[in-house]
Amino acid sequence: MSVNLRVSIGGLRLTSPVMAAAGCGGFGHELARLGVLEHLGALVTPSISASSHPTQHRVRLTEAPSSLVLPTDWPTIGTDTMQPTRVPWEGEQGVPVVASLVGSTSGEFAQAAAGLRRRTLLRGVGGVEVNLACPDAGNKGIPFSYADFAATKVIARVREELPRNVPVLAKLSADVSDVVEIARGCVKSGAEAVVVTSPLRALSMTGVRLSLPARSAGLSGPALLPVTLRAVHDLAAAIRDGRLPPVAIVAVGGISNGHDAAQAMAAGASAVQLGTALIHDPGALRTFRDELVADLQALGLHDVQQLVGLVHR
Repeated sequence: MSVNLRVSIGGLRLTSPVMAAAGCGGFGHELARLGVLEHLGALVTPSISASSHPTQHRVRLTEAPSSLVLPTDWPTIGTDTMQPTRVPWEGEQGVPVVASLVGSTSGEFAQAAAGLRRRTLLRGVGGVEVNLACPDAGNKGIPFSYADFAATKVIARVREELPRNVPVLAKLSADVSDVVEIARGCVKSGAEAVVVTSPLRALSMTGVRLSLPARSAGLSGPALLPVTLRAVHDLAAAIRDGRLPPVAIVAVGGISNGHDAAQAMAAGASAVQLGTALIHDPGALRTFRDELVADLQALGLHDVQQLVGLVHR
């Protein structure tokens, strides 16, 4: 039995529900050389800001039980340094690109979005993901995703700077008291999709010393899967109950294989993103699709959209 894997995320049409999480697939060139880029439905770029920023520390990854502790403030590329005639994601890959925007104020997010538009850098960009896990310089470094007003303001500012045909994806954290409330504000401000969850705030130590600054570390990897499933489930339930406007949900955090993807989609996600799994083994993309298809066939489903929200029906 053939299975249809096509999905739509806020108007962004994908041939597969599998996406590369922000920065974990680079700009796609390495994945293309490995021959696995074709297995992705979309690629989320590394962090893009209004102006380039180096990191304030040595970038390193630290292993933890079933997870990784990684820096949350990676170096960024600025729209002010990008050349319209040669954008870094341009090539012959044929995979939709989602630009990941970061900033330390709502104004910086807006400037990054405006930079993409004014410098004609939106060529080849199918959507924009707004990383609300960034620390808010105006709120003691607390991530934007932790405060309804802060997250809402960022999404509204970004939405104003982009054409209506470019969907905005709000990337939230599950490490909040009510992810539905934060998501509601983002959707009302113009987000066409919600992505959960960004890395959970964590601490990395070597012996009795910090390996990374306390404010610059996040936990990712397989250990996050139950947290991601909970967040996706709660958002999908809120949509069914009318507490959240209809919006596409993208699951990220702990998705390691096609079976994990099937669980996330049954909980309510329309697509999934691979982060740590892609860093660990890019070649896993070759089997990811087969595992997802096998689960669909075992359930007697011929369209992946029949799987979305299955646990709620």
